[in-house]
Order: sequence, then structure tokens, then C-alpha cells
Amino acid sequence: MFSKHFLKILIITTLLFTVLISACSFSPAEAVTDKPVAANGVLDLTDWNWEQDGIVSLDGQWEFYWQELLTPEDFQKTSTTAKKELITVPMAWNKYVINGEQLSGDGYATYRLLINTPKDQILGIKIPRIFTSYNFWVNGELITSNGKVAINKDQMIPQYLPKVKYIKPETDTMELVIQVANFRHRSGGILESLLIGPETQISEQRIRTLALELFLFGSLFIIGFYHLGLFIFRTKDRSTFYFGLYSLLISIRTLLVGEIFFIHLFPGFSWEIAHKLQTLSYYLGVPLLFMFLKSIFPNDISSRINNFIQAFGLSFALLVLLTSAKIFTQFNSIYQLFTLTLVIPYCLYFLFSVCYKKREGSYLIGAGVLVLILFTINDIVFLSVILNDSGNHFLRSFITRGNLSSWGLLIFVFAQSLVLAKKFSKSFTKVEFMTEELQHLNEGLEKKVKERTHALETSKKELEKAYQAVSNSEKSRQHLVQNISHDLRTPLTSIKGYVGAILDGIVKEPEQQKKYLGRVIEKVTSLNQMVQELMELSQLESRQLKLNFNPISIKLLIKSTAEKYSLDMKASKVKFQTNYPPGYIEETNWAEHLMLSLDIEQLDRVFTNLLSNALSHTSEGGSIDLNFDLTEDKKKLLIEVSDTGIGIPEEDLPHIFERFYKVSKARQISHKSSGLGLAIAKEIVEYHGGQIWVESEISKGTHFSFTLPIQDTNDLISD
Repeated sequence: MFSKHFLKILIITTLLFTVLISACSFSPAEAVTDKPVAANGVLDLTDWNWEQDGIVSLDGQWEFYWQELLTPEDFQKTSTTAKKELITVPMAWNKYVINGEQLSGDGYATYRLLINTPKDQILGIKIPRIFTSYNFWVNGELITSNGKVAINKDQMIPQYLPKVKYIKPETDTMELVIQVANFRHRSGGILESLLIGPETQISEQRIRTLALELFLFGSLFIIGFYHLGLFIFRTKDRSTFYFGLYSLLISIRTLLVGEIFFIHLFPGFSWEIAHKLQTLSYYLGVPLLFMFLKSIFPNDISSRINNFIQAFGLSFALLVLLTSAKIFTQFNSIYQLFTLTLVIPYCLYFLFSVCYKKREGSYLIGAGVLVLILFTINDIVFLSVILNDSGNHFLRSFITRGNLSSWGLLIFVFAQSLVLAKKFSKSFTKVEFMTEELQHLNEGLEKKVKERTHALETSKKELEKAYQAVSNSEKSRQHLVQNISHDLRTPLTSIKGYVGAILDGIVKEPEQQKKYLGRVIEKVTSLNQMVQELMELSQLESRQLKLNFNPISIKLLIKSTAEKYSLDMKASKVKFQTNYPPGYIEETNWAEHLMLSLDIEQLDRVFTNLLSNALSHTSEGGSIDLNFDLTEDKKKLLIEVSDTGIGIPEEDLPHIFERFYKVSKARQISHKSSGLGLAIAKEIVEYHGGQIWVESEISKGTHFSFTLPIQDTNDLISD
């Protein structure tokens, strides 16, 4: 039986994974506790240490000019500043009182902030969504705009598009002027914090956030299509259909929130449609989640409550489809209240009930849903009217960002995989027990050997038929995965396929099940290797992986490399030859003063990859050359790995260093390879300041070349 101790370990793992994702998702901009805050339209950053304290948010009191679209030139007039009000940022201007009148979301205004900061340093400003159009000036220069700012609804054009802009102040005081107009959304104004910091820190934060969102989108998108594929082949299990749709909805929402990558790809896309898609993912996500849970625990969820949730969610979805954002955003708070007061409490009660009844998989599914609920509550509060219409609400101290529900869903998927592992373990234990029992009975029933033999032969034929059916099913499943996974064939698909064959009783023979288990282990190993190499490649690309650079002479590098790979290639059936630079053999002290700065361990990965590829694609009797030389300007070491193998098609050469790029079958490396070797080699060479390229011709061989910059050693020579 599946031990309770192991179950506790799995639940703890899920919670730790939750903490990890949460930590990775939050911005480091909030790390400093004593942040400066703007007061009376001025933010003093003269004592702010950018390198030590990092990014700071431009929160606090900004100058506010209602129903005025002012430019920096207008603020040179004394009459203009006399009209100023003060408003807290971030906060919607809804319910803000001017001259005894409470503002609505419609209107236009100008924001102004003065920042005291040292000059002559390049700074980055991270601009979030601003509701719902704006023009942005810094020190009198218009640096960016979104949509079209106007004084009426007909002329105004809304747009959400977070941006990063870089500036170099020429004085000790920066003037920020923002014109904002809104006639299309319930809320107007600056609802999220603007961030300012050193160029590198702002860029790193933007890239990190965007990478996480794209990873999240890709994961949920593939998972969604995979579950829909499972439903197509097995329509009896509707849980895969509901879960697939839910994953696709949330994956689409991921591109429309946060950095809003979708609008970066399609800047002209309709703001109204984008807003509808974002809202529909929430309104339809709640009923889809309950339909999924009811398909798994049909006897534990009240049909009346489930039907009410479906009707309520569909009603609001129709409201979104049939009305404009100006109308349906007025009702967001009602659906949020419905979720917080009815859906989530009932969901918690339901989870407690199934765990109390010890339904199969209830603990792990409960843990996953609990994480999803917590992250969803965070998003609801972050986007709620309570926070948007209040500048100093106490919830802002710990609800610092939204868009965490997508991570909650990914953790929920992880919990489901643990449920699958639990079912598989129980099934395998049961098979082992039945096998032992069968062997014991056979020892005492010698008279029935012939009957047992006949029965086993019959079972063998049935298993062969079942195996053939599984084989055909596997081919169909692989074809499906190829279509939905692009070039990245996730081992998770194969793992679930093998496990499903055992759980469904298609494979009954213990030996055959062990064979399938072996395949699962292979896929898990491949997945682990792929994840590790992807992490290394990502770290190399972002330069987060710190290489251990040490000085080494070119002569020593050539000598050690030639000796090592000459020994490694002796066992092969191809001719291996090392070609040295001119004068290398004759001169004892050949260019010992020429030095390189290398991480020799990482560079060895480049040599190993290129030589192993050459060996794999060079037939017996062919040759492989390892050539060393200096470039014409004597500033770089040129290294070339040449083979007389089958070559690479011309159309594949521009893509050979891309992730997962597959060339023709004749040139493909082992199926156990992750397809990341050349991409990693390229990043290592470029990390060293060099370049790598390839030349090839079909049937005539391939030449991989790369350079390494020579270190300036004038001081060494003089010594």
C-alpha cells in the first residue's frame, strides 16, 4: 500500500514548491523596507544608493491637475501650478473629491512629480498599465505614450502596454509629467507603481518577469492541449476536457496580464477584445474548475450549488460578450464578492469533506486546490475596488502584486501528477502481490500444470494483441504530441502514456509492466537532463552562471587539449589528427606570452560536443581534424573541428545553434540527446567573448569553427 509517510513527503514537497514559485514571482523592487515616498509632489533620492538599495517605486503624493492636459512648457507659468491638487499614486482617481465633487472614472488629468537625484547616471523607468491612455514626458522630452489621449470618448484610444524607458538626467532634478485620459474603463488614473532604478537592474527585472510569464504560458498551453487530446481519445473521462479548457484559458490570460506580451507582439490589437479575453478567463475559469472537481468527486459536490455556480459564471460571461468594458467592469466587484463569499468557502468545505472521507487522491488534490485558492485570493484583492480606489489601504503592505493564479494552476498540475504517481504505485504493489500469490499456488498444484500452461499461452496471445493495440495507440499519441508540442517533445507525455496503459489494464503481464517502468525511468532521466541543460542554457544566456575564468597560455591549452582528445579518439575507427599553428613544433617557447582567460571546464564541454558530433556523423575510414591557428590580426585564437562526414543541408545551417532544432534524420544525434548541446556550446563561446560558426556541404563534411580572444599581456611581457 502507498505509505502515509511518503504521502506526507509529497504534500510537503508541494508546499515547498509553492513557496519557491512565490519567491521567484515577487519583484525584488520591494526588498528595501525604508523606501522614500513622494511628498507634496517631490521625491528626494539624493541619498539613495542605487547600487546598494536598488530599484525604488515612485509612490506617494503627486501633483494632480483635473480636467487639464498640461505639457512641461505649461508648468513654466505660475498660474498653472496654482491649480494643483495632490493625489496618492498608485490609486484610481475614482471617488477623489475636488471642490466638493466626487470624481468618476471618466475624465482626463495631468500628473506631475519632481525627483531629486544625482545627474549623469543612466536610469530606467518601468511604466505599468495606466488606465487607459497616457503621454509621458521626462525633463520636457516626450519619451513614450500609449493609446491616444483626448478630452472625450470619441477621440480617445485606450491601450495597455507596460514599457521600460531609459534616461540620463542632465540636472539634479527630474520632472515627470504624465497626461492620462480614460473613458473606457470603470477606473481611471495610475493604479500601479512606477519603478525607477539603474539601467541594468530595471532590464534584469523586466527580462526575469517576462521569462517567467512565457515559461508559464508555454507550460499551461501544452498541458491544456495535451488534456484535450486525452479527452479526444477517451471521451468517457470528462475531467481531462474541463481541465484542458481551464489550462488554456489561464494560459491565454497569462499573455494579457503582467508584461502583456501579447500586445507587444500585436500592438494594434483591440483593447476592448483583449480586456474581454482577460475577464472571460476569470469568469469562465471558476465554473470550469468546479466542473473538473465534480467529475473527479461526483458524489461529494452538491449538484444545486454546482449548477448555481455554472449559471452565475455563464451569466457574467454573457455580460462581458454583450457589453463594453465600460459597462462590465462596473460589475467586477460583484463577481469578486461572489467568489470570495460563496465559491471559495464552499470549495474549502468540499476539500475538507473529501479529505475527511479519505477519497483517493483527496489530500494531494486538496493541497493543489488550496494553493490555487490562496493565489486567486491574492489576485482578487490586488485587482479589487478596495485597493484601486484607496491609496493607503493596509492590504498594500503585503499584497504587492497580482497575476499569481497562473502559478497556482501550475502547482495544481504538479499535485495532480503526484496523485497519478500514487495510483501507479498502488497498482504496481497490487500486481506484485498477485504475482507472489500465483507463484505460491503453482507450487501446490502440480496436477494443474497443463491447465495453467494452456491458460498462460492464451494470456500470452491476448497480451500480444494488447501490446499491438498499445503500440498502435502509442504511435497515434506520439503523432499528437508532435503536433501540439512543436519541437519540444515533453517526456511527461510518454510517462503518462505508459502509466495509463498499466492503470487501464491494457498491460497485465508483470514483465511487460517492468519494461514499461524502465521506459518511464528513461523518460524521467531525459526530462531531468533536459531541465538541467535548459537551466544552464538560460543561466548562460542571461549571464547569471558565473564562469571560473583563469589565465592560461595558448601553448598550454593547445598541448593539453591535443593530448586529451588524441587519447579519447584512439578507440574510434576514424583517423584523428591535430594541426598546430605555424612554428608551433619548431619553436620551443612558441608564443608563451600569449594568454587566454578561460573557464577550462566549460570550454571542455565545447570541445566534447563538437568532437562527439563529428565522430557520430563520420563513417569508418573517415577523418576528423582538430586545427589551431591565430587570426590574421593575431588577436584571437582560431579553433576548428573538421570531419569528412555526411554534412549538413544548406537550409539547416542558419538554425543549427537554435534550441531543439532538428536537422535531417541522417544528421540527427541520438534520440537520448536533449538537442541543446550546440546551443550551450554557442553560449559558452560567446560568454568567453568569442564567436562560433559552421560551414558544411552535403557528402563533403562539416567544419565547426570558433574564436577565443587573446588577453592583453603587455605588462607580463615587460616583467
